[in-house]
Amino acid sequence: MATILIVDDEPSVRDLIRDTLELEDHVVNEAVDGPSALEALRAAELPDLVVLDIMMPGMSGLDVLTELRGQPPTKELPVILLTAMSDDATTWAGWSAGANVFLPKPFDPGALLDWIDRVLEGGSEMEPTL
Repeated sequence: MATILIVDDEPSVRDLIRDTLELEDHVVNEAVDGPSALEALRAAELPDLVVLDIMMPGMSGLDVLTELRGQPPTKELPVILLTAMSDDATTWAGWSAGANVFLPKPFDPGALLDWIDRVLEGGSEMEPTL
């Protein structure tokens, strides 16, 4: 069991991820955008992992990830990026910002669980097989 923060502006995506993770007995926290994610990470005990959407209004997931990597408490916090933008430039930007996994939308919930398990077991900077 792990504590996982889901950051996505789409309620249906948050619901799908939350339901999938809770079925596996994970503790789930949610944020609807970048600023609320950063606030949640400052205000509470750090989660074991963050599932972070890239395309969000106001502050993108890449901006959030850059902020996380720039702060000592969250510098090594595992992050799985989710996005409907899977072009080379976006993928490279995600890796460059410090993502552990880059998973394109739409995604299979089982595949997300597999990546979460791999990251929590200590793997990092793994590229999914598409």
